[in-house]
Amino acid sequence: MRILLETPFKGLGKPEPLRYGKSNLWSRRITQEHRLVYRVSDDRIEFLQARYHY
Repeated sequence: MRILLETPFKGLGKPEPLRYGKSNLWSRRITQEHRLVYRVSDDRIEFLQARYHY
């Protein structure tokens, strides 16, 4: 989580923006199956989902 807070758009877990107009939503690998989905705003990061993204 510390790495995500420091660099939400790069680093471990292959962070990538979600497609199809989902503004400010990003996905990052936790394991082969599970993904962390989060929203980045100016002053915070909201964790939306932490499994079963794919």
